[in-house]
Amino acid sequence: MSGIFTLIRYGLFAFPAAIALLTMQVYLPTYLSQTSGLSFTLIGVIFLLARLVDTISDPLIGYWSDRTPERLGKRRIWLVVGTPIFLVIFYGLLFIPYTPVLLFTMLSLWYIAGTALIVPYYAWGAEIQSGYNQYTRFTSSRAIFGLLGSLAALILPTLIITDNNIADTIELSISLAAVSFIIALAFIYTVPNHTENVTEHTRLTSAFKVFKSGSLFNTLIFSQLVNGVANALPATLFILFCTHVLNAPDMVGPLLVLYFLMAAITIPIWGWAGNKWGKENCWRVAMSVAAIVFMGTVFVDQSNVTLFVWITIITGLMAGADLNLPPSMLADLVDQDEQDNNSRRTGVYYAVWGTTSKLTFAIAIGIAFPLLDAGTFLSTATGVSTAEAALVKDTASAINPLWLTLIYAFIPACLKLLSVWSLRKYRVDH
Repeated sequence: MSGIFTLIRYGLFAFPAAIALLTMQVYLPTYLSQTSGLSFTLIGVIFLLARLVDTISDPLIGYWSDRTPERLGKRRIWLVVGTPIFLVIFYGLLFIPYTPVLLFTMLSLWYIAGTALIVPYYAWGAEIQSGYNQYTRFTSSRAIFGLLGSLAALILPTLIITDNNIADTIELSISLAAVSFIIALAFIYTVPNHTENVTEHTRLTSAFKVFKSGSLFNTLIFSQLVNGVANALPATLFILFCTHVLNAPDMVGPLLVLYFLMAAITIPIWGWAGNKWGKENCWRVAMSVAAIVFMGTVFVDQSNVTLFVWITIITGLMAGADLNLPPSMLADLVDQDEQDNNSRRTGVYYAVWGTTSKLTFAIAIGIAFPLLDAGTFLSTATGVSTAEAALVKDTASAINPLWLTLIYAFIPACLKLLSVWSLRKYRVDH
């Protein structure tokens, strides 16, 4: 029971973190389009530039968190100090006077503050208990609570706020995140750290040694980058696809909930399978199945929405592997690095991982941006909440459904298969 309690204490912090991230990605752009007077193109560019600036903070925070002494709280101090700063900046985004420079500054600060939470948090998960099987348990707990947070951010505003007021929705989401963060901090602060933290006390440039030529780390990072872009592209275009291909904008919410539920159900199953048959083997199987099934989206239109529902279910089941196995594989490489070099640079490894995740969304936006620029934010739409209408075009005729489908489904499926191929020589001693 104590082991399960430790998993809960650690994983709970992912719940408010997911609420905050979904609020930023889904609700805030819509709110800004309605209140700031800035164009969709300018808002998109500001978000992209702020995200790119944030990538610089990952290696610095990872390195500094590795060097934070235990007497100051190691990873704990980053979460305790960073959380209130993060929330203050979040609330500030609702009330600042909107100029491009100020919005860019506030968004950059929000992303950097979030990095100061997430990088130490992820690194902590690889230090509580050591071992090939143990890492999967902690990544599973983190992923499950993260999905529950995303579901809460999607469902609760629709139940509590009846008039679809976007400002009220954001305030509710931030308040929910704030309360959850306080509870989660109280729990995670008591989580023990059982591993010996051997840290490399050299200059920051030593962090780049993790990119050793031909290393398994390079293979894993490349595969994660390609697979991340494959996941981010349909996420970016999902509302447009439901609106202009399925002609069912009212299904955006239900389909997202269905997808997240399927992923949540299979996270522990993929963790068990990875420990039994090898994490890299199971991840390759999941990506292959997801790619092949997602190819079927090219045959979807408004006359066979049921087919897309089944595609959503199957790809959601495979998504549990994406959320669970790669971070656990990274923890295995941290152990290997410690054995080979007598240095445990957990924060550095997860900082690079965080940078990779951010680049996937930046690359996806770079691919999808011309299409997004053809759309406009709608303040209202029949059957669509204000948040869901963020990317919907006024007239369907402006978007070619076939071209949208190819970008939404075919390109991501090909990228997933490339990710599978890149892992062909990846082997870790269990």
